Amino acid sequence: MRLIVVRHGETLYNTNHRLTGQSDVPLNPLGIRQARLVAAYLASEHLDVIVSSDLERTRATAGEIARHHGLPVLEDPDIREISLGEWEGKTLVEVEATDPDVIAQWRANPALHAPVGGETLIQVRERIQRALHSWYARYPDGDVVWVAHGGLIGVLICHLLDIDINRRHQFHHANASVNEFLYSPERISIVRLNEIAFLRELEGTVLIDTVV
Repeated sequence: MRLIVVRHGETLYNTNHRLTGQSDVPLNPLGIRQARLVAAYLASEHLDVIVSSDLERTRATAGEIARHHGLPVLEDPDIREISLGEWEGKTLVEVEATDPDVIAQWRANPALHAPVGGETLIQVRERIQRALHSWYARYPDGDVVWVAHGGLIGVLICHLLDIDINRRHQFHHANASVNEFLYSPERISIVRLNEIAFLRELEGTVLIDTVV
């Protein structure tokens, strides 16, 4: 399976450095422009299926891609962003002021620790494994696009490379960036990571954001 993974376009929470998680925040005007540019970039690619997380920012980005291919957008909640529970909508500074002990544990080992009402990275990896198994079973030789989220993409790469998922922040993902993998249960190859050259006309406004 050729798996192309696209991060959604920018949102107001991204620009304000607010923890988004699974909050259903729409694209902002720049995010819409980014979504249209990544859609144009992928217009010449052969695609068998376009899959989005079930959140609005990914659905809107996937919808722009789908316009060029005459394909429906299918939704998979397993590729949603990491849930950050009670922290969603807050900045890290605000969380540090109200929840210093929990955020210290989360920063030290997010694989095992989560905000109240949120997910650990181990739980996110379990969702990713389900999604990989599901889409590979349907399209083992196909060209599959996932439109997903920065935090989830970081965990996905660590999982594919079989490295500690706590190292997910070593991989940056700009809004509307493209990643590509050749995936089978026996072998994984990386083709491209954080491809954003097609966003060059937006230079000076592209955000590389690690807040999920």
